[in-house]
Amino acid sequence: MKIPSNAPPHLAGGITTQKPGVKPDQTSGRKKAGTQQSGASHSALQQRITHWFAQIGVTPHALNYRGFEPQEIANFRRLKEQNRLNNLKSIMTMAMGVTYSESTSEQLDPDWFHAFTAMAENIYSPAMQELWGKILAVEVQRPGSFSLRTLETLTSLTQRDADVFSRACQLSCKRNNEATPVLITGYHVKPGLLSLFAPGSNGTVQHSQHGLSYSDVLALSNMKLLYATEIETGLLPKSTPQILKFARSSLQLTPKSPNLWISYYRFTSVGTELSKLIPRSESEQFIAEVKQVFGRYFAVSNE
Repeated sequence: MKIPSNAPPHLAGGITTQKPGVKPDQTSGRKKAGTQQSGASHSALQQRITHWFAQIGVTPHALNYRGFEPQEIANFRRLKEQNRLNNLKSIMTMAMGVTYSESTSEQLDPDWFHAFTAMAENIYSPAMQELWGKILAVEVQRPGSFSLRTLETLTSLTQRDADVFSRACQLSCKRNNEATPVLITGYHVKPGLLSLFAPGSNGTVQHSQHGLSYSDVLALSNMKLLYATEIETGLLPKSTPQILKFARSSLQLTPKSPNLWISYYRFTSVGTELSKLIPRSESEQFIAEVKQVFGRYFAVSNE
């Protein structure tokens, strides 16, 4: 439907909007400059897109034809297979450079190996190829270390996802020598007659101050690397120490009263397997915060 103009017939279609104090030639000059910048940006975008598609044998001129030349199809298939082969070669090279001391006499499962290569051939990022190389090296030395479910999860992870998971591993610890890593989130005080009138009776560790936001935690749970629900220990016996083992140091937290419990996020089995591949460092600032947060209701000491 055409919207009628309120202007006289001889002016309809010729009306322009001009800001007060701006001459027409200045307005057109700015529009021209903006158009040039937009055109340059669009051209750069086209070049980047062309660059990536050229790596798999797809060229822009193919868009002008309804059909494809046999040579173009053959080139596409050749480059696709060549890229997959290069990916496997890179991962194999990475695996052969890994030093892993533990080993068993158990043989690698052939089904696992062929499933591994079927997934690994589509890993293009060098950083992710290094991770896949480590997995292969460990699995050859100790078969059964990584499940196919872990590999399937890994295929959907990007380099950015891996960076977020690495940050979570740096802040994680193992509680009371358990094998599964956890992210300590704080403690809670059981409500009682006195605690009802004690403000701030719960303590929270701020992971966001150390590079891991709450949205990162949610993303990791969506990746099936962390359980989505925060877990609580239940009431802790008074004077019974709880050990938190970080990358290099361990903290001993001893409850000062019998109405305390600790909360944390627990790594899934997939997250636990992958965490073994992440080089861990330790943040002195994070350890200091854990000591400060728990120091009110726990006796905190280095083990």
